[in-house]
Amino acid sequence: MNENYFTPQNGPMSADSVYGRIPPEHLNSSAMAPPPQKNYPPKKKKKKRNKFLVFLKKLMTVIATTLLSLFLVMIITGTIVTTALTVYVLEFMKDTTSITLQELESGSDTFFYGYETDENGEEKLVVLHRVKTDVQRIPVDIERIPQHVRDAFVYTEDERFYSHDGVDYKRTFSAFLNMFLHFYDTEQGGSTITQQLVKNLTGDKDHTPQRKIREIFTAMQLEKTYTKDEILEEYLNFIGFGGAVNGIQLASIEYFGKNVEELSTAEAAVLAAIPKSPEEYGPYTEYTDINGKLVQGRAVNRDRQEYVLYKLYENGAISFDEYQECLNTPLVYRDSNEYKALHPEEEAEELEQTEKAYSWEVDAIYHELIPYFMEKFELDSQQDAINEINKGGYKVYTTIDRKMQDYVVEKFKDANNLFNVSYLTRYCDTDNDGKTEEYIPHAAFVAMNYDGSIRATVGQWGEKKGSLVTNYAETDRRPIGSTVKPITSYGLALEKDTIHWGSVYSDTAIKTENGKPWPYNYSGPPGGGTHFIYYLLQQSFNTVPAQLCRDLTTDAVFEFATKNMGMKLDPLDNDYAPLAIGQMRYGLTLKNLVNAYIPYGNEGIYNEAHIVSRIEDSNKEIIYENNGNPHKAVSDETAWVMNRLMKNIVDHGTGTGARLSSKVVVGKTGTTENWWDQVFVGLTPDFVSGVTVGYDIMDPRITLPSNFHGCDVWKTIIGEYAQTEFADTQTDFEPVSTVIASPMCSISGMIAGPGCPHGITGYWKSTNAPYCSGGHYVAPPEDENGEGGDVGGGDIGGGDIGGGDVGGGDIGGGDVGGGDIGGGDVGGGDIGGGDIGGGEQNGQW
Repeated sequence: MNENYFTPQNGPMSADSVYGRIPPEHLNSSAMAPPPQKNYPPKKKKKKRNKFLVFLKKLMTVIATTLLSLFLVMIITGTIVTTALTVYVLEFMKDTTSITLQELESGSDTFFYGYETDENGEEKLVVLHRVKTDVQRIPVDIERIPQHVRDAFVYTEDERFYSHDGVDYKRTFSAFLNMFLHFYDTEQGGSTITQQLVKNLTGDKDHTPQRKIREIFTAMQLEKTYTKDEILEEYLNFIGFGGAVNGIQLASIEYFGKNVEELSTAEAAVLAAIPKSPEEYGPYTEYTDINGKLVQGRAVNRDRQEYVLYKLYENGAISFDEYQECLNTPLVYRDSNEYKALHPEEEAEELEQTEKAYSWEVDAIYHELIPYFMEKFELDSQQDAINEINKGGYKVYTTIDRKMQDYVVEKFKDANNLFNVSYLTRYCDTDNDGKTEEYIPHAAFVAMNYDGSIRATVGQWGEKKGSLVTNYAETDRRPIGSTVKPITSYGLALEKDTIHWGSVYSDTAIKTENGKPWPYNYSGPPGGGTHFIYYLLQQSFNTVPAQLCRDLTTDAVFEFATKNMGMKLDPLDNDYAPLAIGQMRYGLTLKNLVNAYIPYGNEGIYNEAHIVSRIEDSNKEIIYENNGNPHKAVSDETAWVMNRLMKNIVDHGTGTGARLSSKVVVGKTGTTENWWDQVFVGLTPDFVSGVTVGYDIMDPRITLPSNFHGCDVWKTIIGEYAQTEFADTQTDFEPVSTVIASPMCSISGMIAGPGCPHGITGYWKSTNAPYCSGGHYVAPPEDENGEGGDVGGGDIGGGDIGGGDVGGGDIGGGDVGGGDIGGGDVGGGDIGGGDIGGGEQNGQW
């Protein structure tokens, strides 16, 4: 029997493999019959699955898993961060100290000191100003403060004041996040009224998260200790309203001449608008904006007053009709003529309630202290800095000369002491409202030593009516005209040996980018003749400074002006008009202008102007010292040659009005566009000083007369004092021995040789001292077209030489013999029929 069998599925198989080992006796035909075949149903064909749905299912699964994971991670991270912050905050809570409202009255008096010289020549300290911490405000009970006054401050500064527990969490959270993430360009304030009070109580000025946390918990503690009315009362009695005015009662008197309970809603809104930034929103303030426009604080306050009134209406404190009425209510400020007419017999004791206005020197001290304190203590505003100064118990030592300051202040009490007021008063309807306004020019003065220490400063003539008011000496920036020339183009050219005393230049305009000739001289279009440098500066030609700026490049001149000479110019002043003729975008303060001239009386050394020399805190620790931060601005030779060039200006040129009989004066005049301002900076061996006179409004109908000169005002203010009080000091500056003083060849402008015609004495640096060989001719620099100067109809034969400088020019009808010498500068020229007495000095400079 065959033991191999066939199966449909597997083919032939052995019996052993199919059945295993079977005993032979069990192997029979029936037993070995093949198993019955099963009939399997036919297999169904599988449907093809949608691949996109499979992919989408997998994608959604991945996304769901990822989101769930991220959510769990965030929960875990949030738990960890929350726990850490809780521990962190709890640690700060341990350090939170209890405070009381009475602490606002603590603090020591702050003193400002100046000096005066006794009869023995010894300097001694004198008190210029004392801030008594107990008289900076007139406290009033909350019951005296009307509800509409309280509402004006609450709804403007902290509209949820009555509902929070000392912290406005929405505002605080936003401000807190911004400290780390900087969502906003500027710092976001989240402080409530209570938190602002805490800051003043603790004096904690840090700009850190730690300080904010301390402030929050201290505010919450304060709210648990005092009622809302008690907190609001202290806040309204403490906040600053500008200058020396603190507290709502003093502000009511200062601005409206009435007690706080008499304030109308419109007036309350005016006062509520101020604390955000008293230096900007104070009704008595004035400042120059970034566009050089004079901004009246009263107009800026009006905008914010409208905002305050809207907040009152929005929160239901006033009706819509009351809101409209307040908007249209005329305001009568205490400094207005209308107020004075209504109160001709105002009680003297009422006026005495108001703190006396700071003097000009005290204003100047605050102007210097404020930015220092804002930076040192990271304060938010000028008012915060003033508060810190006033309550900090500081001793501030200044450089003010009490005697000179009093002398100058006395001069400035009446504008007629400075100039003829009726002659300079202008009447004009500038705003076209049908009313003619009166315009009288302002005036200011500042004097400083050559180490930069300010001796005297006055910001305006007349009675000073407020603290930290408009100050034309310290803070107001104005164009400076031709006073810019020695400290920009001429200064750099002399330092680089581009020019010397007798360099020859042509009175020709340069071409601007549009191809037009620029600039004109103040006396008119350029004449085209050639002149020596000393004469061009003496008569203040505009054309040559423009040429020098072109040749040296405005970049180089700008860098020299800002880095060497300390001029605080705007970057946009890196251009011809500002650097060549002083037509600046924003101008300079008079203090900064005078400061820039220090190197020319100080052997080339610049010292930064300063009025504060030292500050001691309440623990007698010195926290600030200023020695002027000296640096070498120009060489001592450059300084001396420029000094002599400016002496020539005062002796023979545009500054003759400043000449003194017993003291040498060197200086430079300046006239701004349309004769809006006259400026003069004068240097004596003892100090440098300057004056500015001009109109606030720039209207071509309101100008100074052409025969009015700033140098005359300078002499009126300080001339006599400079001679009498410094009678025992040297009359002239100390010369620099290496500078060559020698007669100048009247033809070539070089150091005169044996056969050279000469007249005046010139001054040459040892590094740039050309000697004339007797050939005399020297060509002026090429103009921008590559052409030389006037030769044959120009410098020679019809120009400055041979019909120009010689024979009808500077020599022989020019500088010599009808020119600058012998009918020129002397005898019919600059002196006696020339520039002085019938010559060129008949226009602006």
